[in-house]
Amino acid sequence: MLNHRLINPPKEPKKFAKAAIQFLLKHARGKKVFCALSGGIDSSTTYLLLKEAKINTIPVFIDHGLMRIIKGVEERDYIKKFFPDLRVIDIRNEFLPKIYGEGNAEEKRKLFKAAYSEIISKVIREENCDLLADGTILPDIEESFGVKITDLKETMSLEEEKVLMENHIEGFVKSQHNVEIEYDVEATIQPVASLTKHEVRQILEYFNMPHDLIYRKAFPGPALSARIIGPVTEENLVFEKNVHDFIESSVEDYYKEKYGKTMIINNDGEQEPFQIFAAISENILDKKVTGLVEGKRIYEMPLCEKGEWDYEILTKKASQIKGYARLLYELKGKEEGQYDIVIRSVNSKDARTATVTNLPINLLNELSKKLLQIPGTRFIYYDVTPKPPATIEYV
Repeated sequence: MLNHRLINPPKEPKKFAKAAIQFLLKHARGKKVFCALSGGIDSSTTYLLLKEAKINTIPVFIDHGLMRIIKGVEERDYIKKFFPDLRVIDIRNEFLPKIYGEGNAEEKRKLFKAAYSEIISKVIREENCDLLADGTILPDIEESFGVKITDLKETMSLEEEKVLMENHIEGFVKSQHNVEIEYDVEATIQPVASLTKHEVRQILEYFNMPHDLIYRKAFPGPALSARIIGPVTEENLVFEKNVHDFIESSVEDYYKEKYGKTMIINNDGEQEPFQIFAAISENILDKKVTGLVEGKRIYEMPLCEKGEWDYEILTKKASQIKGYARLLYELKGKEEGQYDIVIRSVNSKDARTATVTNLPINLLNELSKKLLQIPGTRFIYYDVTPKPPATIEYV
């Protein structure tokens, strides 16, 4: 199997779209394409480019049960508003029993990788697809291969890629659910592989897509399992979906009221907030979480800070942390609850580095008060750790 990637196109949206369409016509004209359409901005842009190039495409949303709720609406229904021709494949009954009880971060990623591979392969066979298109973007490529995208060729075999990865294993950060997988197709095709999240959003603006899609927050391949620290269970998944929707929606509402949109480009050129979510755990201070030291993922305990809120002091302390994966600031809590909630909000240009969003303490306190009213809530923390030394996500 081959992988086709658009490596070094012009970044100005109109010129990029033209180059991407030429790239798609070169590799996919007259072929049938399976498109993994999660509804995120990367896969959405990929699908829009395929449609613009008039390529015969089947858009598929795989619902494994760990997708989020967005403003009270299941993600698959939310996305279908933008793409009515989306085909939803529900694998909850098959997938959830496999991931329930799994607490290891890398094993969670592998389970998702296997699930995506299995269902995609099934549809490809049934529909006789020639190619697979996905929304792999620049950070995905560079964190998996350990090299710059310009070190890759436009067309490479899996064998060539494995050699490249082995030769640059020191640059590896994390596996991706959509990298280094073999399908029964001639090739995969990745038209947005050279873009960062901000550049992808610029393409969506060029296509006049709705604000809610353009500024939709990034969501990890391992879905909500990336935000449940430790084993995933039926009970904690329900809790996570609810508190996640509350936090993401509340902060987006705050930005919309203050700035007129749910994301801004701040004075440092970062997307703010790049991601905003709730992670949960039982007794978070006793659990190992992911960190990032010298480009390598580590698993260590978090450190807790209490007392007076001072954004500058806390984030500086977190940036210099040693022996711990990250620093959490305790907002509110009660001993009788079951789940600790970590509010995570970061600003970033491309996800490879990130700063902590300076949310007002009165907003954080107000969110905490409301979270304490949700049955099962124990302590609430705000993660004040930049990337590095922390990862954005928790797996």
